Amino acid sequence: MRIPTFTPALGSLLAVLALAPAAIAQTAAADPQAMPSIEMESTSASVGIGTQSGKGILRLPNLGTNCSYPFTVSGFGAGIQVGISRASAAGVVANMARVSDIAGNYSATQGEATLLAGAGSTNMKNQGNNVAIGLKSRTEGLALGIGGSGMAIQLTEPPVSVQKSYYLSFGFGKSHLNRESRAALDQVVRAWKCHYGTILLFGNSDTVGKESSNLNISELRAIAARDYLISAGFNPARLAAQPKGETNPYIATGKNVRLRTNRNVVVVVKE
Repeated sequence: MRIPTFTPALGSLLAVLALAPAAIAQTAAADPQAMPSIEMESTSASVGIGTQSGKGILRLPNLGTNCSYPFTVSGFGAGIQVGISRASAAGVVANMARVSDIAGNYSATQGEATLLAGAGSTNMKNQGNNVAIGLKSRTEGLALGIGGSGMAIQLTEPPVSVQKSYYLSFGFGKSHLNRESRAALDQVVRAWKCHYGTILLFGNSDTVGKESSNLNISELRAIAARDYLISAGFNPARLAAQPKGETNPYIATGKNVRLRTNRNVVVVVKE
């Protein structure tokens, strides 16, 4: 991929990246630890009230460490037996492409799926998109209480940074990150660690030396940037280091031209 010009905010460089849909049970069975999940709790449950209110937390280990968003829920906890003052449930979430996808009105789907440690869970489907939740009661002996009209989740996603590209420069023959490069990567962490998006790291070099050596050093630079983001909490599955060597110069030059500007890693966020 060639990036002929660089600007700090290259927002229109890449099109939206949609996550491939998958069956909930199959995804959970593959790697339940890395799936988005929710935990929620109604504040007071009683028979016949279909507008129970509650709160919850959306956890996103598929994005990175400590990525979570609070939400409110209505309709959950309705219609359960008298005497239960608090009801709770948890479950895995499938088919999210952005944080805000979790918001919406949910209705129960037919049947059950094995989602949580082999336990049967009620499936809920977002009426506005493909997001599905497999819910399991966390209150022993208590069936899930969902209002007749289903449940509604409200979550406001914080604004995402408009900046989708970042530039790191390197010394001659060097692949370690300098202070400026680390500062740029810290911006990536603050803006994108807990927002959906694939992080592409394009390593580049100037034209001094052999082409094979330049490809190697560009790979080491891209890997150094990737490892920094991993250490900051990014899920490694979101990061792609791609060495370009001397084939993608920021400034076109002849062979054997030593130019710091061309010794770089360009970080591009693909939503």
